[in-house]
Amino acid sequence: MQLEPVGSETRVDRVFEQLRSQILSGAIPAGSRLPTERDLADTLGVNRGSVREALKRLEFLELVEVRHGLGTFVQDLSGSSALQVVEAILRDPAVVTRGLLEQLLVFRRHITLHVVELAARNRDVEQLARARALLDEELADGRDPKHALEIDLRWNALLGEATGNLMYRLVTNLFTRLVARLGPLYYNEQRDHHRSTENHRAMLAAIERRDAAAAVRLVEEMLRYSEERILEEVGRLEAAGVIRRTPARPDVPGDEPS
Repeated sequence: MQLEPVGSETRVDRVFEQLRSQILSGAIPAGSRLPTERDLADTLGVNRGSVREALKRLEFLELVEVRHGLGTFVQDLSGSSALQVVEAILRDPAVVTRGLLEQLLVFRRHITLHVVELAARNRDVEQLARARALLDEELADGRDPKHALEIDLRWNALLGEATGNLMYRLVTNLFTRLVARLGPLYYNEQRDHHRSTENHRAMLAAIERRDAAAAVRLVEEMLRYSEERILEEVGRLEAAGVIRRTPARPDVPGDEPS
């Protein structure tokens, strides 16, 4: 465990971020008992109140468990039900591996296909009008990678809304943030703008006629294509040492892509 003293302006945030990173990366393995609040405060150069608040945040994410009279113990990452953990993993370069990204892409694909199926069945007239306007915007300005990413984020949000299901909408919101994080791996000068717009046009047509099966088939192909491009870029980043290689041990996050 390697912790550094933190500045006074962001004490709680920095304590939380350091401990979270150490837990997610496996530097502090599941089952470990954390040092006492006093010891952590001394190591980090903060007061015990900052440590206590940081531990509360970790407990909320189900990354640690406070056992009264025994101490604070690190929990197995796979046992957390907090969606924020997914985003936190991708924000931390000490945690991200190719294997972890492969798992994320598989998860995104399965959820997104259900979202599109529900959107095709439940969309309303006003949502269709916004989708047509979004397609027009993409046709006009979607060649710029940055703008293309912004447009796709709005597509994701609109599809989640059109499901009519709050739970799918919340998960879609998470994926919208994750797409923003992964954006540079796909939204670059090599992206096929024409392919993207034509796929969106066909998807919208299927949703307009409530053909859920056709919409799902189209989106599945779109996702597989983007996954291939993303993983090609990941391979280059992995070779350059920007992304960690997938650990060989099965108990490390990201080790066993499915």
